Amino acid sequence: MSANPETLSAHAPAPRAHAVAAGLGARATYLILFLVGAALSIAQFVMIRDFVSILYGEEVVIVMVTASFFLGLSAGYLFANRLSLKAFRYLFIISIFIHLTFPFSYRWIAAWLAWSGAGGVAYLSLLFIYALVFNTMFATFLPRLVHFDAGERLTPLARLQRFYGLELAGFITGFVIIILSWNRPLVYLLAPYWVIIGLVFFFVVRNKFLIVSYVALATCAVMFLAVLDRQSTALLYMFKHGIDLPKVLYSVNSPYQRVDVIEDTRGTRYLYLDGLQNLNSTDLAALNYFIAEVPAVLIKPEKALLIGNGTLSSVRRVYPHSGAVTSVELDGGVLEAGRRHFTSPESLASFDRWRLFVDDGKHFLRDHNERYDLIIVDVPSPLTIQEAYLHSKEFYALCRDHLTERGVLSVQLSGPLELNDRTPARVAAALRSVFPEVMALDSREADRGFAYASRKLPFTEAALREQVKEDGQINIIAPERIDAYLTHAVPLSVNSMDLVLRRGWERFVRRYF
Repeated sequence: MSANPETLSAHAPAPRAHAVAAGLGARATYLILFLVGAALSIAQFVMIRDFVSILYGEEVVIVMVTASFFLGLSAGYLFANRLSLKAFRYLFIISIFIHLTFPFSYRWIAAWLAWSGAGGVAYLSLLFIYALVFNTMFATFLPRLVHFDAGERLTPLARLQRFYGLELAGFITGFVIIILSWNRPLVYLLAPYWVIIGLVFFFVVRNKFLIVSYVALATCAVMFLAVLDRQSTALLYMFKHGIDLPKVLYSVNSPYQRVDVIEDTRGTRYLYLDGLQNLNSTDLAALNYFIAEVPAVLIKPEKALLIGNGTLSSVRRVYPHSGAVTSVELDGGVLEAGRRHFTSPESLASFDRWRLFVDDGKHFLRDHNERYDLIIVDVPSPLTIQEAYLHSKEFYALCRDHLTERGVLSVQLSGPLELNDRTPARVAAALRSVFPEVMALDSREADRGFAYASRKLPFTEAALREQVKEDGQINIIAPERIDAYLTHAVPLSVNSMDLVLRRGWERFVRRYF
């Protein structure tokens, strides 16, 4: 589409399709499609990561946000050749300038909605409106241009293949830019993104005033990006999470999730993954004590394996009571957050019997044959399919195969164990389907339950009770009593992940409706 009326011939066939490319030539048209593909790739990543974090990253939310993105694409395809040239031009210009407000504008609006006590309809409206802004106009280019030949005399099918291939190549290039931005400040992603959409703007609009305005605003946005990113993130944590005057210490997109470290006015630090609190520095001591130090003291393992625990805060609890200690953590972004704000590298520097692998826990176990006296699985609650697998009977069976005959698997249950079919019971049932002996412990201090599973537990209930010095804040469930708590619980497994969607939906409805 050109701002020059002479290029918008009313006598050309398929005027709406040709108008986008008129006066550009084949090469410029191809470049536009390539750039549009790159823009769609980056927009998809930015939108899904940010809105999943805003709405809190349960599996239900991930599905909903992803669906909204594809709804925006579908709207673009649907209206591509139904919009008049004038309407297309105005909507495209407005959309491009709104892109310069990402991600601050929708964070500010979400924070305002939280402050005003708005319900779920408002948040969903925000999501779907921004889904249209993110990608609908970009999605119109392929169907509008597919009829444009530029004198090459290609068949319609050949044009579709070539044009779609160019857009796909751009999409892959955009993904490469995303990869290069992982675990880095937001400017490493948004600056290239604004350059890409600015080039599309230049080729399509060709209006000097609008182009100069875009360049000036984009330059200002890049200059103040770090400040705006932290300020808008802090507002979200203040009004949506209720943290008093939060300070954003760390905020990146890792390959797997958005990783935020927030500090409140009391100095308490919180680790959030996709908007869900993973841990805080106040409760971390109790969590590490029950999941790591207690079994390590009772077992005195020759070899111990820690899966998860990206802050590495459990290493100091296990190391003094163990021989060789191995840590496996998948997410480098979480490791960096832990290194900077929870466990300094200096505190681990003298641990010469400790090794760290940046790897997936499943892959590590399948790729190594070592057996351990203690395996600690310290991973987030099963709110996504990926996380739920690490609480499944299949994963626990894989852990069992890497335990010595009297080795122990230690896990957290995401809550107190009760007689129902909620998460703690489902996780405990998965353990019980794999191990002959399971002992559980509920701690009010840690605000969750823990379980120790083995072919034959090397410590008794009395020994555990003596170690934790029970004072009424702890309830221990011995192996002979564990089955009484699991009569209604179906073991969590790859064939029974209903808990993830059910729990996510319940939390979503309770939070917003």
